[in-house]
Amino acid sequence: MFDLRGKNVCYVADCGGIALETCKALMSKNIAKLAILHSVENLQAIAKLQSIKHSTQIFFWNYDVTMEREEMKKYFDEVMVQMDYIDVLINGATLCDEQNIAATINTNLTGMMNTCATVLPYMDKKQGGKGGLILNVTSVIGLDPSPVFCAYSASKFGVIGFTRSLADPLYYTQNGVAVMALCCGPTKMFVNQDLKAFLSYGQSFADRLRSAPCQSTAICGKNIVQAIELGENGQIWIADKGDLELVKLHWYWQMSEQFRHYMQNPQPHPEN
Repeated sequence: MFDLRGKNVCYVADCGGIALETCKALMSKNIAKLAILHSVENLQAIAKLQSIKHSTQIFFWNYDVTMEREEMKKYFDEVMVQMDYIDVLINGATLCDEQNIAATINTNLTGMMNTCATVLPYMDKKQGGKGGLILNVTSVIGLDPSPVFCAYSASKFGVIGFTRSLADPLYYTQNGVAVMALCCGPTKMFVNQDLKAFLSYGQSFADRLRSAPCQSTAICGKNIVQAIELGENGQIWIADKGDLELVKLHWYWQMSEQFRHYMQNPQPHPEN
């Protein structure tokens, strides 16, 4: 059980929709500080958040998740001045633009990986951090394919692969940073966008999404926070239909015993 009381949370996403509702739920948990990083500042939304808990400090930085890692570090150096430390990092930036594959991949996958790589040294117990938790917010079509949003689905599959890799005990036992992912099902506001299918054959399906029965952003946001509280390193959760479900992970490839033994028992280099 992860206790959010008194924790410092950093949310990389917009300040509307799922992110706003997640932040509302976080504020109700008596967190100490909340940093929001996104390209557009939503002053009205920030004011709503502050009204929930006046004692929680809220900070905002204009942030482009697709920037180079060197630029990201400058931002997080400033974040650390205000936050002192980061207990929880939530990566929630998302884009579904099937006509702009590069932007979709850069926002959903590359930017998320660069953000993790930038923030991890600040959280790493062996580098003076306190450990903590990283939650990557992704999609159910990162678990199962989507014939309509192919590029978006591919980027979200990448988030799952990256999360599971970064959560390996090879890292967790040393840096003390748990890594998890949460897959959102169809959610209002997201499906209300003018979405284009990867190929025109799927456009009628994309159009019907606008009127499809979907979970509310408020319920999804509450379940994201609940997953943080309940979760453990390496877990993948689904937040859909108002419910929260733990994914049973499957390994398709089993390494041979010879390969396993070799990898787990480093051999000394022969002397010249």
